[in-house]
Amino acid sequence: MKWNIFRATRRNELKDELQIIIDKIEKFAPKKYLSEREMYYYHYRQIRRYLKPLLSLLMYISEGTMKKEDNGEFEQNLFVKLKNFYDINDKLSFGEALRDNSLMNKFIELFKFFYNDNTKTISSISDYFKKRGVK
Repeated sequence: MKWNIFRATRRNELKDELQIIIDKIEKFAPKKYLSEREMYYYHYRQIRRYLKPLLSLLMYISEGTMKKEDNGEFEQNLFVKLKNFYDINDKLSFGEALRDNSLMNKFIELFKFFYNDNTKTISSISDYFKKRGVK
């Protein structure tokens, strides 16, 4: 019988790192949306192929970059992270992702669940990307 302890250890390290990031997010995220965050994001840590894109997305959220960067640049970077997470097979181009209503709704919900920001709309986000020349 062959055991690969290194593989299991690396996966556990990612999960531990993910828990640290989740704990950091939970310090500032609105408590009333905890169940939504658990349902739509955190539970994916159990599925190996989602672990890296989830870690990337949550790490970006946990860094508090929304306050540090230009809001537009933050939104664009966050959208890329969200796309990489939900479009795990990379079937959509960036332009197709921007036109995908389901993904755009997830993007809007992300602001609500993590930042308690209910001001985002599909049209406002689409307008921003159009102004920046993103198609």
